[in-house]
Amino acid sequence: MSHYKIIKYLEKSSLHNSRLWIAEAEFGFFHVQKKINSIKKKLKVLEIGCGSGILLSMLAEEFPQHEFKGIEPFGDGFSRLEELSTHVQKTGVNVTAGGYEEFESNLTYDLIYCVNVFEHVDDWQHFVSWASNRLNDGGCFFVLCPNYSFPFESHFKIPIIWSKKLTYQIFKKYIHNFEEENNSFGLWKSLNFVKKREVKGFINLNKESLNFLLEDELSIIDDMVDRVTIDSEFRKRQWFIGVVSVFIKKIGILSLVKWLPNTLPYMKLSFIKS
Repeated sequence: MSHYKIIKYLEKSSLHNSRLWIAEAEFGFFHVQKKINSIKKKLKVLEIGCGSGILLSMLAEEFPQHEFKGIEPFGDGFSRLEELSTHVQKTGVNVTAGGYEEFESNLTYDLIYCVNVFEHVDDWQHFVSWASNRLNDGGCFFVLCPNYSFPFESHFKIPIIWSKKLTYQIFKKYIHNFEEENNSFGLWKSLNFVKKREVKGFINLNKESLNFLLEDELSIIDDMVDRVTIDSEFRKRQWFIGVVSVFIKKIGILSLVKWLPNTLPYMKLSFIKS
């Protein structure tokens, strides 16, 4: 059992989907913790799309010397998280309701991060620019999210057929049934199908205005393969990615796959403010 207060609470509760929330928070914690440890000073940290704040609560307990804040719109497809937010805030975490566009603050941050949120932002280019304007010099905007150059939609577990529009037409009934069964109405609409090559192109075209150096951390594919073997919740939900990952590892071509970085199924990107 984890020693973090919020995880202990969830493990003792009967809240629906609590095991899933814990697994996702632990995945985010593994990566964000390493990023925090790599920055050797007291930090102001902002999480965008923090959900109920489980990950934020874990980080705040692990790093009491740093200042943490989160924002979450609790919008379409994610309203089920709001019921848990009150319990999280009892651990001392500050979560503000609303989207990043509505976030009013004169503060700047040393680390802004989002985990499985970037693919839900209406205008990811605007989001990147927004983050650049709210980072201190040398600060980092850290993104973990699916890469839609890989032809698989991981939320609905369906292949991508050319485009979002065509995929919807083919799987329309399945998508509607999935949203109803999982109480995630609006989830499909929220997806922007962002591609890593598009993000890289945007950064290259706007180097002077954004002042970002982009680091594409390919080690994420090794972490995803490892996650398949140790995270039963992830393996259950993402069986297709799990099968492919294990196959690639077994036949020994994982290092070769990294020669095609823009097609990897998941992104781990660090935007460093210069």
